[in-house]
Amino acid sequence: MMKSKKILKMAAMAMAAATLSATAASAEVLIFNASNYEAGNNKHGLWTNNTNVGADRFYAFQPDMIFTVDTDTGTGSLTGTAINGANNVAEINLRLGGFLETTLGSAFTYKQEGGLVYDPVTDMQDVDFFTSASGSIAIDGYSYMLRANPFAGGHAFQYGQGANAKNGAFGGSSWLLVEGENGEQPGHWDVNFNLAAVPEPATWAFMIFGFGAVGGALRRKKNRQTVSFA
Repeated sequence: MMKSKKILKMAAMAMAAATLSATAASAEVLIFNASNYEAGNNKHGLWTNNTNVGADRFYAFQPDMIFTVDTDTGTGSLTGTAINGANNVAEINLRLGGFLETTLGSAFTYKQEGGLVYDPVTDMQDVDFFTSASGSIAIDGYSYMLRANPFAGGHAFQYGQGANAKNGAFGGSSWLLVEGENGEQPGHWDVNFNLAAVPEPATWAFMIFGFGAVGGALRRKKNRQTVSFA
């Protein structure tokens, strides 16, 4: 029993070391799954204001929704699909730029739904910003492009701990200004989402190897056991 525990502990330590190594090797590019901020009715990551009616304004993020941050280039992206109750499909393809780490001492006005100021000096939550954005949100093939000034109310695109303006979770949010193919300019749209880190392929490989090593060690131990007769 003690040997089995030792084997399990060694495998766990190896997997943890592999995870840290894989993360450090490409720490400049962060990849997250972006999911709905709210459970229950009208769960959504995208809200389209006056483009749709009632509950059909709420679009639920699908499992392919990915948020990335490249701290080396100061860029990011939000890509994937979202679907509302009427089965309208929104294809989101946003490119983000002008990354600003607020721990360096800069502040933006967008933090929570009330537009509270984020103060990096007094605020304990770690929220960073993208100060520029471009791209499109196409609903059933009809494209809405982000405007030249893409953020409503002089806000920005925020992400980090507490950056989901709806629930204060680790995630992201923004108020977006879009323009339709025919020139219409609906009121601002919202994105609010939770984030969960995506393990890198190298990390998964090390983890699978670790679990395999544990299984192999346990099998070898079992095979070494002798049978005694009374």
